[in-house]
This record gives sequence, structure tokens and C-alpha cells, in this order.
Amino acid sequence: MTVQVEVAPAPAARSPWAAATFAQRSRRRRLLLAVLIAFLALSVPFGFPTGREVVIGWVLVVLWAACAGQWRVWARAVVHDWLPFLVALFLYDLVRGLANELAARLFTLPALANGKPGPNGLDHAHIVEPLHGDEHLFGVVPTVWLQDRFYDAAHVHWYDVVAVPIYFSHFLVSLAIAIVLWAVSYQLFRRYVWTLVTLTLATVTTYALYPAAPPWMASLNGYLPPGVDRVVPHTLVAVGGHTVNSAVERGATYANAVAAMPSLHGAVPMMLLLFFWPLVGRRLRGCLVAYVVVMTLTLVYGGEHYVTDVLAGWLYAAAAVAVVAIVGPSRATAVDEKMLTQTRSPQS
Repeated sequence: MTVQVEVAPAPAARSPWAAATFAQRSRRRRLLLAVLIAFLALSVPFGFPTGREVVIGWVLVVLWAACAGQWRVWARAVVHDWLPFLVALFLYDLVRGLANELAARLFTLPALANGKPGPNGLDHAHIVEPLHGDEHLFGVVPTVWLQDRFYDAAHVHWYDVVAVPIYFSHFLVSLAIAIVLWAVSYQLFRRYVWTLVTLTLATVTTYALYPAAPPWMASLNGYLPPGVDRVVPHTLVAVGGHTVNSAVERGATYANAVAAMPSLHGAVPMMLLLFFWPLVGRRLRGCLVAYVVVMTLTLVYGGEHYVTDVLAGWLYAAAAVAVVAIVGPSRATAVDEKMLTQTRSPQS
């Protein structure tokens, strides 16, 4: 006689957020509210945080609150779920800052003024190739065309002000989405994180091998007409705003003005669009497309990137999504996908 034994499938892995008890959920709500109040209270006098370790510090605090203040649970979650992501971000800042020095040793590149005082006032980078790429595509350099028609250094327009939060959203949006996925769709979170890690490491490797100057630096060195400005920093100064820049971001070792090709600012919105497109409905797809468009306009108009840089970032984003979907962690389970598809409109 044959005895058949049915083995129940192993339960799907869950984040501490999903595994919380009723009492822990109540404590979690209070802690998250307290963190939100603290963030707003500190951002008003000190400015919006953009320094990498400052942003990551806030992410760790949010995760602690999401774990209902349980230190052991929080430590396991950070090490098991978030460590690869956080390490990749720190490596990005470190290698990005060293890329200019490495390229100067490996290649013969023109020395370019970067606007910094003292011995850190020169960078070595490619400068004509991205510029010629835009000229080949459009007949003109779009940054110059846009600033000639819409930018006035003596007057801050409403769209200059709008460009500021769009530009700085880069530092928070991908991390905020990671936190949400970690809470509600654990398997999808793992694929998302590895996609972002792959994209980040690919871009920083390119910075080391191909440092490239942005439009504002080309103008500063006479390769473009004078007066091409960095709209976002200029607008912040004009309206009296400031950001929480860390010692890491300010230091000459880590800061790198020639990490322009590809544009990671442009790549991340495209990665989000390609990653979530099969999983969300029409309305959210429209939001994803809009984010790609407004970020591209902000970067090009703002003097931070050529269109060529952004297009290269889109290619890197597509490659990262494809590679992780094929060889990375398992795809989202049906339950994970159902959680997202519930946001679809009835017509989608």
C-alpha cells in the first residue's frame, strides 16, 4: 500500500511589518507619527536632507518605528533585508568621488574648472562627446535653448521653484518606495532592491571609466555659451532655502561634479516605470510617465545633464530591470502582484 504524504508549502517570508501583532501595530502607528513630526520639525530650521548618510539615517529610524521599536527585530531586518542596498549606496558615493582621480590616472583628459576654490578646483573629464551628442540629436544643445528662452538669473519663475522638489525627490522616492514594498510586498521588495543595486553599481562603474562634464561646467570652461546656470542651486539661494548637506557630500573626496554620464537622476524614474508597469493600473502608469518627463525636463533645463546623459540612464535602467528579472531573486508571488493590482482602476 502506498502512503501519500502531503507536504504543506513553506510559508512565504514576511517582513516584521506584516508579522506584527495588534499591540505592535498600535505602537508602530505612534512611533511613525513621532518620526514624522521629528522630521518636519528638523527640516523647517535645517532644510531638506539630501546628504546620503542623513537620508539613510532617517530611513533607519523609520524602519525602527516600522518594527514597533523592537531593537532585535530592527537589527535583523536591517542586516537581512537592507544591508546590500545600504552598502551599494555608500559604495556609490565613495567610488563616485574617487572616479575623477582614477580617470585622470588612466586617461588623458582635459582639465576643467569646476567652480570650487583651492586645489580641488579642477576636474578631468570628457566634455565634447555628450555635447556633440545633443547637437547631433537636436541641432542645438537643449539646455542652452531652454535657458535662453525660459531662465532669468535675476528673476525666479514659478517653474524654477517647482524644479527644486522634483530634483531633490531623487534622494527620497526610491527609498520611500523600498520601505513601502518591504512593508506590503516582501518578495517584490527583494527584486526591487536588487534592481536598484544593479543600476547603482553599473552607473558608478561607468563614472569611474567615463567621467563626463555636465552642461554648466561646459559653459564655465567655454565649450558652451556663457551663462548656463545650475537652476536648482541658484533657486535655493534666491528663495532662501537650503539643504542638509553632510560632510560626506561637501567633502572633496566624495563630491564629484563630473559623474554625469549616465544620469542616475534620470535612470531611477525610468527604472520605476519599467519595474512597475506590468504591476499597476492606468492611473499609476500615468504618474510614472509623468515623473520621467518632469525629471528629464528638470535635469536638462537645470543645466545638470545633457539629454544624451538621460537617454544613457534610461538604457541602464532597462538593462538593470531585465537582468534582475532573469537572473535575480524570484519574481513577486501572485499575492504580491495582487496587492499592487488592487490599485488599478476598473477601466485598466
